[in-house]
Amino acid sequence: MTQKSVVTFYTIEEIDNYLKIGRSVERYCNKNDIVGTFFSTLQGINTTLSGNEESLKGLIVLLQEKYKLNISSQTWSKSKNNPFKRLKVKCRKNLLPLEGNFDPVNSRGKYLNYSDWNKLISDPDTLIIDVRNDYETEIGSFKNSIIPNIKNLTEFPNFVEKMLSTKKNKKIAMFCTGGIRCEIASSFMLSEGFTNVSQLEGGVLRYLNDVQDEKNLWQGECFVFDDRVTVDKNLKKGDYLQCFGCRRPLTKEDLESEFYKKGVSCHKCFHTSSDMDKERFAQRQLQIELAEKKGYTHMGANAKQSKR
Repeated sequence: MTQKSVVTFYTIEEIDNYLKIGRSVERYCNKNDIVGTFFSTLQGINTTLSGNEESLKGLIVLLQEKYKLNISSQTWSKSKNNPFKRLKVKCRKNLLPLEGNFDPVNSRGKYLNYSDWNKLISDPDTLIIDVRNDYETEIGSFKNSIIPNIKNLTEFPNFVEKMLSTKKNKKIAMFCTGGIRCEIASSFMLSEGFTNVSQLEGGVLRYLNDVQDEKNLWQGECFVFDDRVTVDKNLKKGDYLQCFGCRRPLTKEDLESEFYKKGVSCHKCFHTSSDMDKERFAQRQLQIELAEKKGYTHMGANAKQSKR
């Protein structure tokens, strides 16, 4: 089976015709069998896509030449199976829903490549901040990182106010999966008066792609938002599985829990999901298994718990 290419990239810049870009990307991807997620916004674009490498490169050329977007670099990897089931193109005003008086287009943290990053985080006076969600930080991070334990980025301002408000002159080193959350979070921190904010350029994925093994300071695996669940230090599919009830990563040992039911629940969500959710997930899992028996891909594999 031919491996699928996976590319992650983004750009932070003012885009007036973001709706037009979204429509153009959707047409191109549908025509060229590209799947994944693409965000087009007034503040820039952010995407991870999978498909034929030549077609993916063609999309990048389209964005660069027709829409004049500054896509200077990308992170590439390979996947044995297609890590996405379908294409999602989302157009909205902001890249991420973080409120505040800041604009990442105009102000954000200093970019560091892997070499400069290693030097900075090896300094004991540096505060290393993992900007990712709590379930992502459980399976891997950089040594001595401060873990905010946030459910999503909208909780980041509260963490900053409670834990960092007296440290505005400290050296800050921020990182996330692909870089986009740090673009937003670093812009927010600068607006709050922090004076020395740096971010890992391209996030953990770029770091793992660029750094040599003997200089790799990453510990564990890295969660990714697709069917691979995690990747290892070589950007290969990791060892974790996923609960399709709460989307959290699971070890093989976690599958032995009495609370684990494939497609429905695990020990991390059994007591927080409602009976209605569990019934809905069970019906979805049944449909997925029926579709697999017939050789089809079921598109409902991304259901989430209802908000309560």
